[in-house]
Amino acid sequence: MNGTARAAASLAMAFLLVSCGWAGDSKAVRVSFAQIKQQIEETRASLKSAIDEGSLDRVPALNQALNAQLNQLSAQSSAMNLLDREHLAINVATARRCLNEIDRFVTAGDVELVRAQLAQLNPTMEEIATLLDRADKIATAKE
Repeated sequence: MNGTARAAASLAMAFLLVSCGWAGDSKAVRVSFAQIKQQIEETRASLKSAIDEGSLDRVPALNQALNAQLNQLSAQSSAMNLLDREHLAINVATARRCLNEIDRFVTAGDVELVRAQLAQLNPTMEEIATLLDRADKIATAKE
């Protein structure tokens, strides 16, 4: 094996080890991923209920609560594997953008656009729930 091939093989091996490795210790998680998922799902249900009922006055507080839960999740994401953590970061950013748009449409008083934005938020939140399930299973298996 020549020097270039050896270097490429070493680089590939290092990438595989890093991409499958843990950036943090799963025992450092203060709140389980299952608990965070449950909190997020409860807030999402309340948000959906408020929007379905047309109670736009409740939406900003629920958006703020959901953003706080996403912050908590982001702070604890170091216990996830690298690929899931990056996937989570993208989904959290997408969710925050949707929440900002919901706030904007609530301010404008446009219930239909709020509902449309909630429909765009749902698949992102489902993906976050899937990542939380996976992280919880991995963290539980390590205990």
